Amino acid sequence: MRRTSLISALIGCFAVMAVIAPMAAARDGGGGGVTRTAALHGSVSFPGATGHASSKTSTEERELEVEVQHIRVLAGKRVNVFVNGIKWTSPRVSSLGAFNVQRSTERGQRVPRITSSSTVRVRTLGGTLIASGSF
Repeated sequence: MRRTSLISALIGCFAVMAVIAPMAAARDGGGGGVTRTAALHGSVSFPGATGHASSKTSTEERELEVEVQHIRVLAGKRVNVFVNGIKWTSPRVSSLGAFNVQRSTERGQRVPRITSSSTVRVRTLGGTLIASGSF
């Protein structure tokens, strides 16, 4: 009896997954998109800095988000975000010591191509490394 219940539960789980997976693909646009993430770690000059970068690429569009927090000493100042060694954007750090940049080619914005070896580096305008990471 117990074994029959376990088998029924497993079959039910597989049935739910069979329904959810196609729904998730449809929400993605069915373009077979690739999502990559990178943890950003603080530098020697900003050891408390943390953050992440997230990239989503499909046949129709590219999206990139970069977020860094715990840099309150830079509140109100601009920083430079470099992707693969090329300056991408210069967001302003909020009064809480964080910034978040989201760009999408769907909105006509410039988004660099991200591969598994791409790098993200955040620097002060003077060039001091704040945080960095790799996909």
